Parts: sequence; C-alpha cells; structure tokens
Amino acid sequence: MRIFQAKSFFLVGLIWISAVVAAPVAYAQKIGTGFERFAEEHRFALDLLQSLNERSVDLNYEYCGFIYYDTSGLLRATKPEKGGTHSCLPVFPEDSSAIFASYHTHAAYDPNSLNEYPSVQDMEGDFSNAINGYMATPGGRLWFTDAQKRLSRQLCGYRCLVFDPSYREDPRSRPKTVVNLNTLRQITDEKFAD
Repeated sequence: MRIFQAKSFFLVGLIWISAVVAAPVAYAQKIGTGFERFAEEHRFALDLLQSLNERSVDLNYEYCGFIYYDTSGLLRATKPEKGGTHSCLPVFPEDSSAIFASYHTHAAYDPNSLNEYPSVQDMEGDFSNAINGYMATPGGRLWFTDAQKRLSRQLCGYRCLVFDPSYREDPRSRPKTVVNLNTLRQITDEKFAD
C-alpha cells in the first residue's frame, strides 16, 4: 500500500523549506488557533501520531499507548503497542507521575467501520480513566478527546496527517469537527442502521 503525506512548503529568503523541518510553523498551520490550552501536549501528540499513523495505515493495525509526564515533569509517550485492525490495549507507563492522555490510531481505511471519528468505546474509556485522548484516522485527521469537557474535537482535519489514499471523502459529507457521546452514538446508529 502506498502512503501519502500532505506536505506544504514556504519560502524563507530564497530557500524552500519543508514544513516538517519548521515544526513551529507546521504546528500552527496544521492545528490552527483556539487550541492553546494544551499547546505543548497537542504538538507532542501531532509529532508522535504523524509517524505512527503511517505505520498503522501501511500495516492495517491500530497502535496505542499513553502520553504522560514522568517523575521529572517531562512529557513522554509509552512505546506504541500493536493491536488488531479494530482494537488496541495500551500498557501503562512505569515511570509516570501523571498520565495526560491515551493515544491510538485507527489502522487503514475500512468502508465497514466509522474510521474518521473516535469510537464510543474510545471516548468512554478515556472518560472512565479521567484522562484525555488523541486519535489519528486513516483520512489523516487528529482528534483530541477532552475528558473535562466530555467531548472530542478535530485538532486538524482531512489529510493533515499521513493518510490512506484509498480513503476518499465527499466534501459534502465530511465528519463533524466536534462530537460528544450522544452525537457520536447518533452518528454510529445512522451509519449501521440496516
């Protein structure tokens, strides 16, 4: 399977620089404004899931883990655990002073799944553990589940991350940018009503 990454370039002086090289600009372009509350954590998750989503889509497996602060107060991530095509079980960090969020990918595109949203189980799991969550989709979206606000919102949209080229999206039926559990249950029921 061939994986694609949306890339942007900009001119600095007379030199073209890849957005991957200029992380602060890339972050601002990808995430945008209005997400400053956890800016450091979002930047960390974006970097982590950018590379992990490529492996996930290519191999068609979910990968998962935790983003946490170690006992020295440094932001870290557990080693990604390999799951199946529709699930993954993360391992808790041994040196954690505070888990900030779970993270996981949604594997390759599956037309019989609701790939481009976090699942009800994803959100309920984060809420029950009182932690936030990050999720990357085959379409290249990055979602953030806010445990305190009890909702998920897209930090960056379609093809923001490495994406599965077999996923094609109709611009008229793009996923919502913010969902709570009730909305997500309605979307799930509509998708699988037969």
